Amino acid sequence: MRRMALLSLATAARALSSTARRAAKPSAAKPSAAKPKVLRQKQPPGVFDVGSLDRQALETFVVDDLKQPKFRAKQLREWIYDKGIDDFTNMTNLPAKWRTDMSERGLTIGGTIAGTRAEQISQRDGTIKRAYELRDGSVIESVLMPYNDGRRTACISSQAGCGMGCTFCATGQMGFSRHLTAAEIFEQASRFSRELRRRGERLSNVVFMGMGEPLANYNNVIEAARRIHDELGVGARHITISTVGLARGIEKLADDPLPVTLAVSLHQADDESRSAIMPVNKRYDLETLLSSINNYQRKTKRRVTFEWAAIQGENDDEQAARKLGKLLKRHSVKDAHVNVIPLNPTKGFSGKKSSNVDTFCRTLQDEFRISATPRVRRGIDIDAGCGQLTTALEEGT
Repeated sequence: MRRMALLSLATAARALSSTARRAAKPSAAKPSAAKPKVLRQKQPPGVFDVGSLDRQALETFVVDDLKQPKFRAKQLREWIYDKGIDDFTNMTNLPAKWRTDMSERGLTIGGTIAGTRAEQISQRDGTIKRAYELRDGSVIESVLMPYNDGRRTACISSQAGCGMGCTFCATGQMGFSRHLTAAEIFEQASRFSRELRRRGERLSNVVFMGMGEPLANYNNVIEAARRIHDELGVGARHITISTVGLARGIEKLADDPLPVTLAVSLHQADDESRSAIMPVNKRYDLETLLSSINNYQRKTKRRVTFEWAAIQGENDDEQAARKLGKLLKRHSVKDAHVNVIPLNPTKGFSGKKSSNVDTFCRTLQDEFRISATPRVRRGIDIDAGCGQLTTALEEGT
């Protein structure tokens, strides 16, 4: 990233133009609120994205490439991240000629995302879900969830597609395309943050629970998380990185100085059942996974959240709750919270949403003193489950 900042603008233009997005015809919009609203938005004209630069790289770029004093970088950051402005011409305390020059030279803010392919807005709770098209034509999803207590949570993607193959997940059924860059990951959160800032609100939480396995793209995810913390002002404890259980990634996260929150997708409490729905369990079985979590907690002293997609008749009764409780107690998981999620049905998985979530949670709480709560579901009327909007676009529905 820093090396890119030192390139001449012409060199940067050649490097970025080589990844020009493939032409894609978006599907037609549907009148129903539950269908995606397809937006025809042209690729930004810019050839170099200022928003992709972290604090130090931006300062270097401003001084070395744009030939401006260092304090201009601070002014740019204030306009972009504090005020939510992504048009240079509206940055009124910058010299008028410089503002015009930046626009004419093709500099962009947020240009790592080529455009918005589709958008859905929940009529029930205001949840916004978007399918973004990247410069190479890849499509990813991001969600903004507003809560009545004032929280504004962004759910962002770390990969295009996913290679983990979880049978109940729409993204897992797509297969893996590629890792996202740190800039592409950061820009998802930054776009929501800018929109909120413009209306006097702020982004309070970010969860890496969109498309992809975050710990499989570790370096880019951590770089993006640091920028979300530094540039967008989201507290590290309010940044959650979710994993299907990559034990080596959890070990690395335990040694990282950024104190993010760890969430682990568990869903079954024995190896045979878990391997049947989560192929990753054949690489990192429960013994290995929970050993890495023990080490993580020993080093960080932080709580771990376990995610549990409740599937009717499969893992949602009192017996399943007891099996989970015994597993966590047997492996001495000291401070845990179980987040029980009613299954988001997908076309490729026959499981049904559970109606026993409250009973499951009470069993864990009453018999094992393990904190457990049903997840507050957002965007139910727009199929806000990860991967479902992209699937609808691909199928033309």
